[in-house]
Amino acid sequence: MNIAFISDQFYPRTSADSEQIINSLAALGKLSDVTLLSAKYANQAAATTSTIQDYYGVECSFKLDFISHLFPGIRGLEKILFALKAAFFARNKNFDLVYTRNIPVVISIIFFTRLPIVFESYRPWPSRNWLSRWFFKKMESQKRFLGVVLHSNFAGKSFKEVGFKDERLLLAHNAFDFSAIEESNSGEIREKFELPTDQLITTYSGRVNESKGLLQMLELAGTFKDEFFLIIGSEKRGAIEEKAEELKNVKVLGWQDKKTVFSLLQASDILYLPPTLKSRDVSKNTVLPLKTFIYKASGRSIFGPVSEDVCEVLEHDVNAYLVEPDNWEEEKKGFQVLVKDEKLRVRLGEKAKEEMKSLSWDSRAEGILKFINNRKKG
Repeated sequence: MNIAFISDQFYPRTSADSEQIINSLAALGKLSDVTLLSAKYANQAAATTSTIQDYYGVECSFKLDFISHLFPGIRGLEKILFALKAAFFARNKNFDLVYTRNIPVVISIIFFTRLPIVFESYRPWPSRNWLSRWFFKKMESQKRFLGVVLHSNFAGKSFKEVGFKDERLLLAHNAFDFSAIEESNSGEIREKFELPTDQLITTYSGRVNESKGLLQMLELAGTFKDEFFLIIGSEKRGAIEEKAEELKNVKVLGWQDKKTVFSLLQASDILYLPPTLKSRDVSKNTVLPLKTFIYKASGRSIFGPVSEDVCEVLEHDVNAYLVEPDNWEEEKKGFQVLVKDEKLRVRLGEKAKEEMKSLSWDSRAEGILKFINNRKKG
């Protein structure tokens, strides 16, 4: 099968979205002919397979092709024109199917081609607004819209609410590739990044801004002054970075490559998944984030929220320590328990890592390809 994965993102790019897409395509490309059709600016050189491999640390088993933009910075216009160009590009190539995470691409493919299409989503789109709800109700009855690959059951519920049957929905949790990661020496990593060797380290990795709930982490740092807190992923000096500068027990690092991030997670004692629903339900950007699976694979204890999406893969006192979201008193109490109990931390971390050994990108890709083949036959 010849699949076009159409993404309006620019590669390489620093984001969990980009990392998820590249890992997914690298696995899917081992099983089928896959082309990543993405965006670039007309006055810039296109990314190469070696660029992708070096940046994301995965073997580029798929082909690359690009659509040029003429309007740098006008993101809304870029998305629309990209979708239109992509439809005509796909129509003139020998593709059997289009796979995308972009709604404008879905619209263009349906209107301007005869190709079947599969949509992947981490967001519960139909419940986001009335327009999305109306759109996916229409897609439910569109024969060439084969189905939706979902990152969580939480997102899947919204598609069921607009009429999608189970056979047109595939739950495909994110994964982790242990073969691409080498075990690191925690002491050496701490020394390299000038981290304390005699304190517990609680670490967050990902986008660094207020919407992610990181002010709560800084509140913990102000309360637990004997513990050390590490934030990885800063891209500019913002509110979080400014607040962190006021705290002696907090260090902020910029973006790091995948292997370095993983080594820093392994050199930590507690991994922080902000116990808040604001990033999911207010900013509407984060649903069962990719970091959850990377955290699990590291074998370190996870501190996070009791939320419907997170609880699909984390269970309190089994593979993580979870507290009621947006409850400061409960967060403080729970964090104190985890800080004081080393045996608990070790047990939770070992269980989480063991569970991740069965969740590989390759097995995820096999499930997706099987779903696509079944839907095409149906």
